[in-house]
Formats: sequence, C-alpha cells, structure tokens
Amino acid sequence: MGKEIIIPSNILKLSQDEAYFGRMNDASGSAYMRGLCGDEMEFYLVIENNVITQIKYHTEGCVFTKACGAIAARFALNKSFNEALRISPQQVIEELKNLPQNYLHCSILAVSALHKAIADYLLKP
Repeated sequence: MGKEIIIPSNILKLSQDEAYFGRMNDASGSAYMRGLCGDEMEFYLVIENNVITQIKYHTEGCVFTKACGAIAARFALNKSFNEALRISPQQVIEELKNLPQNYLHCSILAVSALHKAIADYLLKP
C-alpha cells in the first residue's frame, strides 16, 4: 500500500474555491495543456486594454493542480499581460507554502497554461 498523502488545509481550501474555476466562451485567449503526470489544465482570459479583466481555469486534476491553477489565476487577474507573463512557478510554490515535493510540477503546469493562453491572445490576428 502506498504512502498516504496529507493535504494541507490551505491547499484543500483553494482546490474547492470556485472563484476562478470554470470555462469561458469568447475568451480573448485560451490554452490547454497536459502535464507529464497526466493532469490537464485549461486557462481562459478576457484581456481589455492589455489588462486581464476576467480569468478562469479548468482542470480535472488533483487537488494540488487545482490549488496551483487558483493561485496562478489570482496572481494574473487585473494584471497587464506583461506582468502576468512574469508569474513563475516558484511564486506559486511560495504562495502555497507547503506544496509537497512530489507535486511541485503542478505549479509548472498551471503557469505554463496561463502563459500559453496569453500567447494565444498575442498571436491572434
């Protein structure tokens, strides 16, 4: 039997927070990525005057992936796309404080999907 994973309360709470969770129609930019672990992450952005005014993420991944998506979304909301492109996986890890070592890759998936959604916006004709 495998080792039981203890989920810190702050991560559990974030994973259940619906504020940024969901999908969006007619987004300015969107992206989908699958991590090496198999978790999938989607980001949807509305960008007005170069500022992210609305943001949603969607995943059916683990609680750690959900928490990382929520933090990345929180960090990016009301930021210019240039500021949002400076969000790093390390910032997500530091905000979560006690993300288990085996789940640090979830922060990379979340931030990469966010950056890819911004790229989608920037590359639209």
